[in-house]
Amino acid sequence: MFSRPHAGESYMKRTILSAFSLLLLSAVAAVPSLAALDKYKDWARSPDSVYLATDDEKKEWKKIASDQDAEKFIALFWAKRDPDLKTPQNELRERFEYLVKLADERFALGRTRGALTERGKALILIGPPKSITRKAVSSVSSGLGTPPPNANAPQGPLQGPGALGDGGAATILTEFSYEKPQLPPWADVPSLDLVFQVEVGMATDHLVEGASNARRLEAKAAQMALVNPQLKEVPVYKTKEQVAAEQKAAADKAAEESKGPILSDGARATLDALAKEPFGALALLPVSYRDGAARLMVQLYVPAAAAGTGEGAKLLILARDKDGKDAVRLEEAAALRKTRSDFFADRAFRIVPGDYDVAAALVDAAGKVLVSARRPITVPALPADFAASPLLVSVNDFPVDAPKPDEPFTFSARRFVVKGDGRVDATDGLSYAVRLYNPPVDPVSRTITLRRTVRIKPKGQPAIEVPTPPEEPANVPEQKEPGAIVLDIAGGVVESNLGQYFRAGDYELRLTLTDAATQKKLELMTPFTVVGPAKK
Repeated sequence: MFSRPHAGESYMKRTILSAFSLLLLSAVAAVPSLAALDKYKDWARSPDSVYLATDDEKKEWKKIASDQDAEKFIALFWAKRDPDLKTPQNELRERFEYLVKLADERFALGRTRGALTERGKALILIGPPKSITRKAVSSVSSGLGTPPPNANAPQGPLQGPGALGDGGAATILTEFSYEKPQLPPWADVPSLDLVFQVEVGMATDHLVEGASNARRLEAKAAQMALVNPQLKEVPVYKTKEQVAAEQKAAADKAAEESKGPILSDGARATLDALAKEPFGALALLPVSYRDGAARLMVQLYVPAAAAGTGEGAKLLILARDKDGKDAVRLEEAAALRKTRSDFFADRAFRIVPGDYDVAAALVDAAGKVLVSARRPITVPALPADFAASPLLVSVNDFPVDAPKPDEPFTFSARRFVVKGDGRVDATDGLSYAVRLYNPPVDPVSRTITLRRTVRIKPKGQPAIEVPTPPEEPANVPEQKEPGAIVLDIAGGVVESNLGQYFRAGDYELRLTLTDAATQKKLELMTPFTVVGPAKK
């Protein structure tokens, strides 16, 4: 027979059940929060937190309820300890994690990971010592067992048996010895010796010598690591792929900008409408500089009858590579220059070696074409041996004060005017210019001496030698930077009224340059045609 429960007993049971239900509900309610912090649930016990986290950070960590928040917290934690926020690499974190791994491998004690032992803490915060010495406590004096073989032998830092474990002895004394080079730069001691007593059976270690210095330096290390304490957001760094893409985009943009501003629709349409075959008085001269940079000199000859007043006139130039892509673009005020009775406009462009098609036009303010021309050109790379640019035949030249290195059609301090179609009027003059690369140099006098021979050859007739003044040796200045030797040579044949000396017809100007010492020789030739009244 069972007796009926007492009323008080029934109330007590209901109270207990209610309390149990509340506890169960509380526990169930807490489960999602605990489950959400999974990957980083042990971070508070990690060397990162134990050795480096401030009290405020430890309090803040207790509020973290998800792995996502934990990742943000840890990223900011390390960003505050990044010695260089300008780069994605955190040198302090890399070193810290390397030493943690090393301590785990070398100093593990039972279930205690090596990085959380006293030896691990010293290794991580103070740094690897110069040497580690182990000494097993004698069984005679301590009754703790027999020392392992070679237990008393000194070992290098983190090497050998003394670094890998504690053998079979129950108590091991391990000494870390530091000298100035192994200590942090902010350390206030010139050297440091730390002795740890490792109780193998109890799986513990503790400092028995040097504890005060160790504690001070370890605290200082944590303090010195915090270099960005006010940082609120983690810096955002780009991936290697993003950086590479941005660098390529910047290079492409710079390359595009180096071609010149984008042509207006009208200017491009004007140049595209020009005849595709070569025509017009367009002079193209490719030259190189001693550093290997190439320039394309472009000059458009403008008869006075076509120039008009020249007010509001624009010069249009477009050079395309063999694939039809823009290589050089120009659309700007023409700035015509006078040459005797006519005009010219010229420019020099940086360009890479290759084959190009060049179109040019002079247009008035309304866009009407006044003069136009088109020519192909090959721009060679800087020659490695004794060589020359194309030989230039000019109808006029005049002195230039303090010319700039890349001033177009300027050689030996003179500006040359060229009719790019090779046609020379009877009233014109005749002169020439050429750029030489790597001419022979006398190693003793450091001079260049080239014998020059100039001949004019009419078509179907013997060549006529043009008198030239005696050659003076050219001094070669000392060059601080490596590069080619570049020398410009120019000369005149007839100052003006060429028709007084040459009948109308086809000619060749031939220039021979011979090194006096080595007899190395360059033979250059360019054709021209004299037009106009015949010689009487």
